[in-house]
Amino acid sequence: MSTSARSGRPLWSAHLSTLFQEHDFAERPRAAAAAGFTHVESWWPGSRAGEWARAVARAGLRVSCLNADGGDLAAGDRGFLNVPSRRDEALAAVAAAVNAVSALGGGVVNVLVGRAPATGMRSRELDTARGVLRECAGHAAACGVTLVVEHLNERDIPGSLLPTPEAAARFVASLDTPSVRLLYDAYHAAMAGLDPVRDVHRYGHLIGHAQYADAPGRGAPGTGEVDLEAFVASLGDAGYGGPVGLEFSPRGRTVDALGFMRPPRP
Repeated sequence: MSTSARSGRPLWSAHLSTLFQEHDFAERPRAAAAAGFTHVESWWPGSRAGEWARAVARAGLRVSCLNADGGDLAAGDRGFLNVPSRRDEALAAVAAAVNAVSALGGGVVNVLVGRAPATGMRSRELDTARGVLRECAGHAAACGVTLVVEHLNERDIPGSLLPTPEAAARFVASLDTPSVRLLYDAYHAAMAGLDPVRDVHRYGHLIGHAQYADAPGRGAPGTGEVDLEAFVASLGDAGYGGPVGLEFSPRGRTVDALGFMRPPRP
């Protein structure tokens, strides 16, 4: 289990793209530190990447995971490694995220593979994505960074090229490099009809990062059906020793949804 050396509790990572949205973008790292976090993560901050990095550094935080640019998320993009015409753009996006994470002392970059077009050709597109990741892996390794590939469920993301942990694990294993690992996401697993607590043990040897939101609803722990404590215990049993990213969307103030982080009273 990922734990704090002093407390024995899990090492949580605040996903600043979903948590602390009641604060201005540049104030979220400081708010996370004030709430007790030592690690943070984010989707790609886009044109504000430099501002985000400076705010994280000022708050004294470590970056557990940063997404490479996955395109226009609001428009439905979820990566474009599968698009041959965007190969150079994909290589540049991954390199930028690797460089940003490395400069902040972090070690993981999440690379979204993409969505299949209506015409299909899933296997060909996965081959294209595989080629981009192979080309990126060397630079990432030289910077001490691991690339992770996330599974995205098809209920939320129709056409997802890697809709389940099993599909993403097969893809990662086919690359056969320690520089590319699996991002196991409890929310996406649950939305794919799986029980993350029982499922995650199958992939312990491949997991490079883990994330949690309750499901359905992507809410805080206790709002859905995915037991956070049991999920973290299963991660530990599977041999995962890194931070657990909290990527849920609180219904109110973030600090009010973090009671599970506080140690029990003696």
